[in-house]
Amino acid sequence: MKNSEYKALHDLPKKTKSTHLLCAANGQQANYDGFALLEPSNTFKVIQNRKGHRRTNCLSYMLFHHKSEKMIRIDLNGKPHEGVATPHVHIFDDQHQNGQHAIPLTNLVNYNCTDEIVTSLMEFLKYNNFEISDITIEQSLI
Repeated sequence: MKNSEYKALHDLPKKTKSTHLLCAANGQQANYDGFALLEPSNTFKVIQNRKGHRRTNCLSYMLFHHKSEKMIRIDLNGKPHEGVATPHVHIFDDQHQNGQHAIPLTNLVNYNCTDEIVTSLMEFLKYNNFEISDITIEQSLI
């Protein structure tokens, strides 16, 4: 994805289709559908992933544009990527080699890094310009 397209899509004000979000249980993932407020045909999907390969504390977030294009992945817990420890981010645009290289999460301005399950989902949504004032998030009881 071209950097200009990524920035335009990222900067769109967005809203989740549901105002009540249930976090993924450990070992699972949860999907949340959303849309651009001013362009409802521009849809997005957020994935909260708690599945890991031989690790039980993995936590990552992904944002997809409706064309199934991955836009951003934030790994809060998990293994290092090319020497960059977690937490780190992969941005899928030309400027960032389409996500091939990890960037320390501290490089993102206005991102409050936490691995607490409910707060981290809220922070990911906020960073990606989702309206969060009417959202409630609950942790899975499983």
